[in-house]
Amino acid sequence: MASLPRPGYSRHPGDAVRVVLGAAILAVTTTAIHKDFIGDREAALFRVVNELALPDWTWPGVWLVMQLGVIGAVPLVAILALATRRLRLALDAVLAAGSIYLIAKLVKEFVQRGRPRTLLDNVNILGEPARGLGYVSGHSAVAVALATVASPYLGRRARRVAWVLAACVCLARMYVGSHLPFDVVGGAALGWAAGSLVLFVLGAPDPRPNLGKVRAALTEHGLDPAGLEPVGGDARRSTCYVTSGGEGPELFVKVVLKEWRDGDLLWRAWRRLLRRDRQRPVRVGSPHHEVAHEASMALLAARAGVRAPEVLLVRSFDNGSGLLAERRVPGHSLQELEAAQVGDALLTELWGQVGLLHKAGITHGELVPANCMVDPDGQPWLVDFDQSRAASGSDLRERDRAELLAALTSLVGPERAKRTAEAALV
Repeated sequence: MASLPRPGYSRHPGDAVRVVLGAAILAVTTTAIHKDFIGDREAALFRVVNELALPDWTWPGVWLVMQLGVIGAVPLVAILALATRRLRLALDAVLAAGSIYLIAKLVKEFVQRGRPRTLLDNVNILGEPARGLGYVSGHSAVAVALATVASPYLGRRARRVAWVLAACVCLARMYVGSHLPFDVVGGAALGWAAGSLVLFVLGAPDPRPNLGKVRAALTEHGLDPAGLEPVGGDARRSTCYVTSGGEGPELFVKVVLKEWRDGDLLWRAWRRLLRRDRQRPVRVGSPHHEVAHEASMALLAARAGVRAPEVLLVRSFDNGSGLLAERRVPGHSLQELEAAQVGDALLTELWGQVGLLHKAGITHGELVPANCMVDPDGQPWLVDFDQSRAASGSDLRERDRAELLAALTSLVGPERAKRTAEAALV
């Protein structure tokens, strides 16, 4: 088994969260059932689905959907993946869905729960009656495992279609009288955990653009991409680069991606639970609109006399990502400096820059030490205007000042932070 993902692929901790949640749901459903009888609530839910009065002409569609959960669907998905040159998707599908079908068989033997018609009266059976044991549903496990491993390779619309089809497989197994609700929930949890485990171990496609494409975009517009290298990103689906050693100005480049796994609802909820997601992202539309918004805010700030990066390029890629290139501000951020390196003159000038910004009716939106640069001459600069707003109200300006005051208090102490603020903002 590979210990590290291949280049172009990366692990995401959200997949580990999905493995744990899937295993937990499987454990809960396993302990909640009894092999010889069924609870009233589960029986009532089964009746709702099993007794749906669908027209006869819908049966071919129901049967076709259920085939997405048979073991034969695994090689079919693998062939489609190979036909679209997605070798890793083919491998992930075989590992996750192929193995999970066998694991589901083992769970069946361990739990020994019968089919609905052995536990309930008057069950509507459509098509060939299912034989053997019921918990867990192998169809549900395979369908959800396939949807899980395919999701990172698909666009938003195709991903939604994949999950809708997986849900339809689960419902169809109850509709035809083959499985009870806990059967399909347990099977879905098993498939979710297995697919997530494969993605976590082998890695999922890295959403960051190829360095060659970024270099080509910069060169096309007359900018020197020499020494271009990534310097990280953030939880708002962007990744950043810098250049160094070229003939032209050094650049700071941000690419906002169309798809970014940190935007996943489950992962954002997990980070909120851990109190690690305190950002207030401003959504302004497509990735191209986001970089255009940041560029326009930086230009307005510079016009107001604020030291802000010079905007050099705004453009989009064919896949929907947006690119922003600015002249790189030399020096270090306040986050990188020790308290002894931050004098009162620097703090006062920094508060003065914030005052100029607010006087122009602009709020920064994220006045943290990482977004306050200090150049070699000891002059402060404000950077990263993606959360900024023009014509903002007094409440947002007050939030800006409170955020910066709290950050500087942690860096240099409350007395110096407050004294320099009062000196600059009188």
